[in-house]
Amino acid sequence: MFDTAYFLDSFWRLLPALPMTLMLSVVSFAVGCVLGFLLALARLGRFAVLRSFVALFVSFFRGTPLLVQLFLFYYGIPIAFMAMGTKFAFENLDALYYALFVLSLHAAAYISEIARAALLSVNRGQSEAGLSLGFSRFQLLVYVILPQTFLSALPNLLNFFVLQVKNTSLASIITVPELMGLADIESGRTSRFLEVYLMAALLYWALCVAFEAAFFALEKRLSHYKKRDNAR
Repeated sequence: MFDTAYFLDSFWRLLPALPMTLMLSVVSFAVGCVLGFLLALARLGRFAVLRSFVALFVSFFRGTPLLVQLFLFYYGIPIAFMAMGTKFAFENLDALYYALFVLSLHAAAYISEIARAALLSVNRGQSEAGLSLGFSRFQLLVYVILPQTFLSALPNLLNFFVLQVKNTSLASIITVPELMGLADIESGRTSRFLEVYLMAALLYWALCVAFEAAFFALEKRLSHYKKRDNAR
């Protein structure tokens, strides 16, 4: 029978895991944004070898399941460094760092494609006009291209962040005590699987709905800038 009292009580038991889930989401997303933008620039750059390497990186992380990536790096990194003779005990490294590392690389691969599409959407004539007015390439990037790229990429970036919040649940498979990890521990301790996992689902849902509402408000606030740019 479904235990309503325990279901409601499980909210307080799972609540302490929310900061870990949010930290994994925010940090991996932020690192992924920086790396993803650099990868997008490299993908559009002049160096063929670098473009090929970035294309291979993006293809691997977009073409393999995140769960497999977590297992591959969690078990593979210690073995690889042991084979190289390093004395650092990677097997003693907290699983949280592996989760952050893999989630960041996973985010970078997806965000690089978002950033690449946004960069390509900027009218090339603006770059030519900026160079003719004496802008350096760095100034052109910072003052002309990046603001428009950000506005163009924003909806997809915000959608990916919501997806990344849900992706963090897979970190539980390598023993990271985020929301799903704590739900596994709690359900195993009490054998009340339905109550605990239903509460975990509701908490994920609440987080995603809250972020979607905040992001919708942000997009609406910035929409007049996009309209102004489109009018030019």
